[in-house]
Amino acid sequence: MATSMESVLDFLRNFKEIMTNGQRGLDIIPREENNQTIIELGLTRKNIEKEILELTAQDYCSGPEEDHTRPGVIWKFGKNIMQREIYIKLKIAEIGSEKIAKCISFHKANHRINYPLKN
Repeated sequence: MATSMESVLDFLRNFKEIMTNGQRGLDIIPREENNQTIIELGLTRKNIEKEILELTAQDYCSGPEEDHTRPGVIWKFGKNIMQREIYIKLKIAEIGSEKIAKCISFHKANHRINYPLKN
């Protein structure tokens, strides 16, 4: 079943709300692939936050998909940053009553990304 524009917009709205107003802000997972891209492109935490806050439904590529390692679902996006297609995987994690905006992946795409909601 295809994901609707409305459900992507709802996820982005919730994620950005938690990211900007939550206790922890954005939790960027320090994976090797993420770190390598961030260093290579010379990005700062502020740059990454700005890019994520600018995500739109047009940047959506897939999800929601069950997270196979922890409870919850994952949403995937792609964005052109500094002439590079960047793969972005986001999740709203819940620990007790706290919701956390997590950026699991933020790295150069390993293959061409399909954008089903792009005009």
